[in-house]
Amino acid sequence: MKVKITETVLRDGHQSLIATRMSTGEMIPILETLDQVGYFSLEMWGGATFDVCLRFLNEDPWERLRQIRKIVKNTKLQMLLRGQNLVGYRHYPDDVVNRFIEKAKENGIDIFRIFDAVNDIRNMTAAIKAAKRVGGIVEGAISYTVSPVHTIEKFIKFAMELKDQGVDIICIKDMAGLISPAAAFDLVNHLKKEVKLPVHLHSHCSSGMAPISYLTACEAGVDILDTTVSPFAWGTSQPPTETIVGALKDTPYDTGLDMEKILEVSEYFQKIKQGYKHILDPIAERVDPKIMLHQIPGGMLSNLLSQLKAQNATDRYEEVLKETAEVRKDLGYPPLVTPTSQIVGTQAVVNVITGVRYKVIPKEVKDYFKGLYGQPPGPVNEEIKMKAIGNAEPIKGRAADGLAPELNAALEAVKPYNGTEEDALSYALFPQVAIDFFKKRSQGIGPTPASEFLPPSAKGEEKIKEASDVKMKQGKEPRDYVINLGNKRFDVTVSRGGENSVYVDFGGKRYEVNLDVATATQNIQGAKDLRPETPAVKPQTPEPKPEIKKAEDKPVKLTPGAGPHSAEGPYNRVSPEQSGAGQGINVPMPGKIVDIRVKVGDRVKRGNILFILEAMKMQNEIDSPIDGVVSEITIQVGANADTAAPVMRINPA
Repeated sequence: MKVKITETVLRDGHQSLIATRMSTGEMIPILETLDQVGYFSLEMWGGATFDVCLRFLNEDPWERLRQIRKIVKNTKLQMLLRGQNLVGYRHYPDDVVNRFIEKAKENGIDIFRIFDAVNDIRNMTAAIKAAKRVGGIVEGAISYTVSPVHTIEKFIKFAMELKDQGVDIICIKDMAGLISPAAAFDLVNHLKKEVKLPVHLHSHCSSGMAPISYLTACEAGVDILDTTVSPFAWGTSQPPTETIVGALKDTPYDTGLDMEKILEVSEYFQKIKQGYKHILDPIAERVDPKIMLHQIPGGMLSNLLSQLKAQNATDRYEEVLKETAEVRKDLGYPPLVTPTSQIVGTQAVVNVITGVRYKVIPKEVKDYFKGLYGQPPGPVNEEIKMKAIGNAEPIKGRAADGLAPELNAALEAVKPYNGTEEDALSYALFPQVAIDFFKKRSQGIGPTPASEFLPPSAKGEEKIKEASDVKMKQGKEPRDYVINLGNKRFDVTVSRGGENSVYVDFGGKRYEVNLDVATATQNIQGAKDLRPETPAVKPQTPEPKPEIKKAEDKPVKLTPGAGPHSAEGPYNRVSPEQSGAGQGINVPMPGKIVDIRVKVGDRVKRGNILFILEAMKMQNEIDSPIDGVVSEITIQVGANADTAAPVMRINPA
């Protein structure tokens, strides 16, 4: 039986290895060749692409879809859709789900691979019905994992539920590369015999088993396999297209694909990959036998590494892996796929960085315990659940039934930016990220490939062009700047460095730039040479590692600090009656302040929420460690916060 191939290089291939940073402009030149290979489909949208386009690439994800659809005329375009989560990290109401899928089909999507992180069919029904209603091909996906509560019988039962919903194809979504050759044969064999629908197998090379599991799946009757061309294959990504196509040639499973075209595609992406050495981490490219313990999938692993770099904590990678396994157990063994992978992974990182397990519990983790992400696969840790939501009872029934419509409000919100209906959907999914994108678009700041941010040594240049102007962005607090290099503009983040310097975070590196501190909040001088080898660049001394303590330990006392958000900051708001030293409230990790729940003069109790910190794509509710009165707030909503300085102070009462 001829086996079909889905090529993932335009989505999961680069999501797994370079955190989804490939730009649309880098995809376009090779699309015609990709369209001539003979693939079953090109997976090119959904998953993390939507978020990353808006958040990091300054691109409109809808425009990416339209541009690819305009060129690819013979091959089906496929997207990954997280059921009621769509391409975000929470449940969205049905009006948003329905319209998103309608617009996705209208703009070019043929195949909707729909899954739910905890395999709760209630979280998939609305999306499946919407995709079928607009004429889409629906792949109902099983989130495959290995745990004490997951069995082949449960997977088959879930596949039957998907069939009852009218899906066209059953996909085994093995996001962490855990499926063994024997398990692949058994599961595919049972699906073909009992469910009687085409079966599509998706796996990763994290454990090294995927290519062998693909072969046994072929022997069991699999219909479609996911691969990616070799530059973005292996490691945490999919098996290489060239290898699988070559291995199946002259067998009953021969794909019949044009190998010459595949090699042309591969050569092209090898050149593209060279531009991302600053993002590509060797850890993501290697086989990791520990995957059987931590079960972190490819896309999550590359993003996790990126998050740890942002926290200056890559040396704590092994600790995070171990903690991830423990958090997953606490949460009832959810499969690690977005959004549960993000939920579990972020909690693990927070536990390691803060040094106290569950000292900070992100809102999404609390929502998980409330049942807002569906029914946990197994029993949860009741002690942690109590710490997260107290005596609150998890909801019964379908979580989305309790959500009010949001589409009309989103349409109103984008009117000031001349927003389209697609813009409204982007806003509904990622409000603050979308607004930031709309503002840049209105200023004429267009898409910028991530490779433009390469440090000069990786580009082969001796130094970055003269930074003629590094000025504070209008209306922003002193840490957000725009740097003009030649005729291009880039965002940089500036924070207080040494006595006569500031740190400039640019191109994935931190530079220390000497300057007159008095001018720091107006204009950065002396930034004419930011190359890594310049004497102005000084090695950073790593912060001491906090020891992880058990959840029942007392919280670590937060101490005042100094820096750009100190009392001298421009957003300092102090009540003369309440002014005093007070206890400084620092953020547990760098992030953006998305909401402040108190004002100067408010009386707060220990445990009251003070502000919401967005870090690692999760919202963290930071509460008061003491009873007292808010005496000072030194930051505003939308500003970035780092761990060096308190964002507010509370006088004990």
